[in-house]
Amino acid sequence: MVIVGGGAIGCEFASFLADVGSEVTILEALPRILPGVDAQAVDVVARAFRKRGIKVHAGVEVRGLDDGTEPAVRFAGPDGEDRAVADAVVVSVGRRPRSDGIGLEGSGVEVDERGYVRVDGLMRTTVSGVYAVGDLVATPQLAHVGFAEAIVAVKAILGEPAVPIEYDKVPWGIYCHPEVGFSGLTEEQARERGLDVVTEVHRFGGDGRALILGETDGLVKLVAERDGPIVGVHIVGPWATELIAEGYLAVNWEATADDLAPLIHPHPTLSEVFGEAALALTGRGLHG
Repeated sequence: MVIVGGGAIGCEFASFLADVGSEVTILEALPRILPGVDAQAVDVVARAFRKRGIKVHAGVEVRGLDDGTEPAVRFAGPDGEDRAVADAVVVSVGRRPRSDGIGLEGSGVEVDERGYVRVDGLMRTTVSGVYAVGDLVATPQLAHVGFAEAIVAVKAILGEPAVPIEYDKVPWGIYCHPEVGFSGLTEEQARERGLDVVTEVHRFGGDGRALILGETDGLVKLVAERDGPIVGVHIVGPWATELIAEGYLAVNWEATADDLAPLIHPHPTLSEVFGEAALALTGRGLHG
């Protein structure tokens, strides 16, 4: 099986196929898989994929399909041209809105060049009384974001106070193996914005619950402004998509490491790793 596209959906699909015994190769045009995910978290996933026999070729261009006695996808990358033999090819390179043919033509509702309906922070379109949410607008294509947008729209319709969503803080869950959950800025993004940031990484290798589960690959990474709030939380490892809720609260409420460090995390739990990272960020980590 060859998967063209190493984004979230491509990596989730690759994990599933590997779990059921398929040989999987991922071809990604960008320099690394899981674009938008913190580089250290991506490294954990990439190592896990290699251990499981999933082949990853990043920074490559797909050139075509050889449909002969041995079907293969041709691609070119830093090491020249190569072929990936496959009995099936899955193209996973993004989605587009289904805005054609739903009655928008001539309605006055503006649509951008990619087909997304234009909305403001309260999900109002360019026509009074018409709102749009979810995959039809150019926001993260996540079910929970669509729910949140609908709540904003309904509040606006009812005349209740509504707060626009801060999209760079919404929580993300990627269901590959190991899982990835994140909220806020990566270290790279924070520095690109000119923020003076400090980081702390704490790994699952020393966590009692992770040892019990036999899932010790992974880490929690906190990105914080120096002497300021936490601007990014990145988790890769067992049940990362469950653990990110606490990270989202920290980022959304602009909590500092000093705010989080006194909070007690039950033992033995996976959430202890988040608490340990916050403690370490204050310079007073318990377990190294």
